[in-house]
Amino acid sequence: MNSTDVIISYWDWLLCPFYLLIILIVASRIKNKYIQVSPIYRYWLWGLFVKIFGAIALCLIYIYYYKEGGDTLHYHSSAIAFVNLLLQSPMSFLEILFTPSTLENYSYFNQETGYPDFYFQQYEANVSKLLVLLELLSMKSYIITSILMAVVSYTGIWKLYQMFCEIYPKLYKQFAISVLFIPSVVFWGSGILKDSWTIAACGWFCYSFYQLFIIRKRIIFYSIAILLSALVLILIKPYIFVAVMPGCLIWGAWNKIISIKNYILRILCIPFVLGLGIGSGVLLWSTISPNLGVYSSVDSMIAKASASSEDLKQEYYQGNSFDIGSYDKSVSGILSKFPIAVIAGLFRPYIWESKNIVMAFSGIENFIVLLFFFYIFIKNPLSSIKNLFVSPLALFSFIFAIFFAFSVAISTSNFGALVRLKIPLMPFFISALFIIDRIRDGGGMVFFSKKKQL
Repeated sequence: MNSTDVIISYWDWLLCPFYLLIILIVASRIKNKYIQVSPIYRYWLWGLFVKIFGAIALCLIYIYYYKEGGDTLHYHSSAIAFVNLLLQSPMSFLEILFTPSTLENYSYFNQETGYPDFYFQQYEANVSKLLVLLELLSMKSYIITSILMAVVSYTGIWKLYQMFCEIYPKLYKQFAISVLFIPSVVFWGSGILKDSWTIAACGWFCYSFYQLFIIRKRIIFYSIAILLSALVLILIKPYIFVAVMPGCLIWGAWNKIISIKNYILRILCIPFVLGLGIGSGVLLWSTISPNLGVYSSVDSMIAKASASSEDLKQEYYQGNSFDIGSYDKSVSGILSKFPIAVIAGLFRPYIWESKNIVMAFSGIENFIVLLFFFYIFIKNPLSSIKNLFVSPLALFSFIFAIFFAFSVAISTSNFGALVRLKIPLMPFFISALFIIDRIRDGGGMVFFSKKKQL
């Protein structure tokens, strides 16, 4: 499918202001309701406008710049086929929605409904199924569906921003930069792509975990929210759930440890609490592993990573690839690439590796992040490392970002895929750096001393 299969008509452009006006009215009311209570809402509309701008930019670039199209257009056309089937035969649609893809239920589609492109690709098909409601609301308009997708994605991004600000309210300006306004996250996490759903779900999952297990508020609502967000991650990108779940458990466990007032008892409880957290993670993983597909075991994940990495080196990716070197398909083999993979996942592509304008913007962003990382850690590396352990949120964010960068880089050899796949780690990584820098002035040795906890 190429860009000519999806046409942004004059009718679409005429409808856009109508939808944008409704979004603006609703968003403005939300801001006016909460701005007096929380100053972070001064960024509410700006963050939303940036997300919508990112969604529209993604549409235009995929249609008029790349021209050959891309996944975003396939998701849209596939979702339209599902919508048409829903209108033609609701019962057939419900059967397809809740059952695995088979040749038998594929026969429900016809020339009138159209045929979904990704029907037999599980995770891609799930993206199109999730789009059905948005396609109905937009009357099957590609650009309006993209705008609505940006709004849905923004709810999760805002919750992530809200979580950081509730724990460190004085850093709300810095977190606005690290969570709301990172260019790569805005661009790749706003339109009709997997990443828009997963970054929203990741934000909701973390905020719901914070509400449930850290401050224990609105138990019923956030229990439902954490289950739904986990479901979205498992349906689209299970490896994100595999990464964020143990990270949150470490966060919760470390939060318990630093809440212990007695210094000696605090140190003695470290192995027990962390062991309990890790054990709970292993138990939860073993319980849900049958639903994780290739991510249900270490061996299958290594095989998947190796296969994906080799595929993305092929010539049809036009040489826009990188290579971290060969490795054995074993735990020791894959861990041997840990340092170089983490560096690649966090900071590549470098500026000189960019071969088009989209990669150039990513290269500039990565260079700025690299400079910020050096600024935080080089001026006092020992203090910076110790400051991680003062803040459970910073520790969780940093660990999640490091291991996510590793998992992405080890399974990816294409820069185009890398810049999209890495966006969930960016808000956590940069926010962790801001927290470390903030704690420095308050003393990074608190956990390891008998001083009163900050």
